[in-house]
Amino acid sequence: MKRITYYLLWTLAIAALIAVLVIVNLPDEAPPTGTEVGELLPDFRMTCVNGSEFQLSAQRGKVVVINFWATWCAPCVEELPNFDRLLRERASEVAVLAVHSLPVTADVSAYLEDFSYTLPFAVDDSGSVSELLGASTVLPETIIVSPEGVVTAHRTGALTFDTLLALVNDAQR
Repeated sequence: MKRITYYLLWTLAIAALIAVLVIVNLPDEAPPTGTEVGELLPDFRMTCVNGSEFQLSAQRGKVVVINFWATWCAPCVEELPNFDRLLRERASEVAVLAVHSLPVTADVSAYLEDFSYTLPFAVDDSGSVSELLGASTVLPETIIVSPEGVVTAHRTGALTFDTLLALVNDAQR
């Protein structure tokens, strides 16, 4: 009888250990899709002003910075050099997209000819991408996405280069 109890206890202990190991090693549940911090940003595709394509899912492995701006928005125009500098300094680990929001009151391509930006620009003529990504009507607005596609920051208002860099560094953690 003692021997049966001994084997039963060992069997239960081993079964419990196996159960714990299985539970601990189960893959994490994917975050919900959305535009709030902690959610997986919905995939989208845009044609850039220079004719190239930008697709969010193609940027996996990099921090993605999406900036909503407009030619008529003074704070937007002031912060654009910060995004350009970020892309020039961290191109191997960061993707940046500057999206001109509604209303489009100027020829964005003509406007950009006066600058030597390296970052890709796109125009959201229909407002569909802004709506999909939860952009507000307050500009500028910036969304930071982790290399896994999860929103780590969603900010309105102009960002300094130091703040932008800190948000990107946080997204890499």
